[in-house]
Amino acid sequence: MTIDKKADYKKGLEGFDKRYLPYKKQLLDSLQQFSPDFADVVVRHGLYEIWEEYTPSLTYREKEIATLAALITDNTVMHEITAHTENCLIQGMTKQEILEILILLSLYIGVPKVINVMDAVKKAFANYESSVREKK
Repeated sequence: MTIDKKADYKKGLEGFDKRYLPYKKQLLDSLQQFSPDFADVVVRHGLYEIWEEYTPSLTYREKEIATLAALITDNTVMHEITAHTENCLIQGMTKQEILEILILLSLYIGVPKVINVMDAVKKAFANYESSVREKK
C-alpha cells in the first residue's frame, strides 16, 4: 500500500474544517510553524487516519462524545475541552445534551473534575453562539 502523505494531510485539513470553528485554524498554522513533523502527526495521522480511516463505523457525533468524555476525565487540557465541546455543538448536540454528559460523568469521575471544566464548557458555548451569529 502506497501512502500519499500530502493527499492524506490535505484530507486531514478538510476534516478539520468540517469539525472545528474557523478560529481554531490558527492552532494548525502554529503547529506547522513549530514542527512540520508534529503537525503531520496531528493532521494526517490523527485527523485523517484515526478519525476517518480507522473509525468509519462511528459518526463524528459519537467520536466527539467519546473524545470530550476522555478529555474531561483527564481534566488537564482545558483548551481541548473547549474545542471538543464546540465540536459537539457543530455535530448537532444541544447544550442540554452536553450538560447531561457532565452530569453523567460526575458519577464516574467525580464532581470536582466536572466543576473544574465548567469554565471551558461555558467558553465553548459562547464561542459557538458567537460563530453562529457571525454566519447570519
